[in-house]
Amino acid sequence: MEEGYIQCSQFLYGVQEKLGVMNKGVVYALWAYEAQNSDELSFREGDALTILRRKDEVETDWWWARLGDREGYVPRNLLGLYPRIKPRQRTLA
Repeated sequence: MEEGYIQCSQFLYGVQEKLGVMNKGVVYALWAYEAQNSDELSFREGDALTILRRKDEVETDWWWARLGDREGYVPRNLLGLYPRIKPRQRTLA
């Protein structure tokens, strides 16, 4: 194993466990999602969602969230602690 692998791995697992808990439950959409069912919530990339419930008896990969005045299930794999950073386009002058 490379030097620092264990510490990096522990950090990333810790972030994953705290997602939807820290920062008062606020997470950011890393990609857009269009609801497929009436109990799901659509969102755009960069939207700030508040996680109200992370897991229940049935759903582990979908969390219950609020966006504005709407609530619904969201796929947790599209969420992050911070908005996704896009590289700047450089122009040649």
